[in-house]
Amino acid sequence: MSDWSETPSWMVPRPTPEDGEFWAGARRGELRIQRCGACGLHQHYARLLCSHCGAEGPEWVTASGLGTVYSFTVVRQNGIPPFRDRVPFVVASVDLDETGARMLGVMPDLDPAEARIGMRVRAVFRPASEEAGFVDFASA
Repeated sequence: MSDWSETPSWMVPRPTPEDGEFWAGARRGELRIQRCGACGLHQHYARLLCSHCGAEGPEWVTASGLGTVYSFTVVRQNGIPPFRDRVPFVVASVDLDETGARMLGVMPDLDPAEARIGMRVRAVFRPASEEAGFVDFASA
């Protein structure tokens, strides 16, 4: 597999007040998502309102980091550095075990031939900067 440790400056996340906790959590090795106090469902990406019921002020919680691949694609061509040196790689849409939350993530260590809908995965983390990290996924 290729090296995913390098992060070009243009890829470093620029946290906002709404999503800063997600990026900071990833840097600490925690998968931070939001949970609605009104309906109890979770969401990712961060928002000011619940994406399920519209209630204000979802709270931040630490997710288990476990989930199931809902869908995936294999990126086989990309001419932009550093991705051109990383192909082929898997990008998966993952239903987290926390009901309501689905997120996208790269699976840099997975052989594309092994990718399957329904496979169990776990979150893994890599630094993006001193303040932010990336959330990837690996086989559970």
